[in-house]
Amino acid sequence: MKRILTLAAAAAALACGSTSSNNAATSRNNPGAGSSTLLVQGDINASTTAGAPLTTFSVTVRDGAGNTVGGATVTVLNASLPNGSIALVQATPPTGAYANSVASFPTGDFRLDVVKGTDSVQGVVVGGPGMATINAPVLNSTVTANTDLPVSWTTPAVAKQVTVSTRDMSFSGPDLGAYTIVAGQNPPRASQRVRVDRFNEVEAAGGLVGSRLSVMYRASIDPFTVQ
Repeated sequence: MKRILTLAAAAAALACGSTSSNNAATSRNNPGAGSSTLLVQGDINASTTAGAPLTTFSVTVRDGAGNTVGGATVTVLNASLPNGSIALVQATPPTGAYANSVASFPTGDFRLDVVKGTDSVQGVVVGGPGMATINAPVLNSTVTANTDLPVSWTTPAVAKQVTVSTRDMSFSGPDLGAYTIVAGQNPPRASQRVRVDRFNEVEAAGGLVGSRLSVMYRASIDPFTVQ
């Protein structure tokens, strides 16, 4: 285990991006404020498929009794969004989540505002981890089975946590920019994939207990061959 961690740390130093604490996405989090009468849980998830990024926004809003709140004004702000913000719409009013999407991954941080009459959760900011790129392995490459497989990625801003996964394993830990998949978790596969999910989250101070806003960007290499 020590050898794996050492390899990861060394590779991280070579990866494009910084892992220093002053580049941490969490340093830009802001819990915001509010009436403490709403349970607000927001998820911002993004990935790139065939060169096309897509970001989905989903926010659930409930009252103190656990009932879904309809008719709220739910807005996500980010300077890279068209007009600087996007309004989320409740797909099946008065129940269900408030949602929307954009065909990009906005740079920078995300702010969430939720208002329903005198009830509100506002100014909640989650630091964006940035749009990472996987350096290794390489798309459509062939790697050796049953040997250690180094995975490395860029860290535009250091995420709170990263999950590295293939069809055969999953690991969650610090966003070092690199991780080594051990030989025993790297069996032969004609069509393997690796995913790097980089995540940040902030608790919403102005909401009921459990209120939060999270952001995740998934980078992937699919496929490559292990033989």
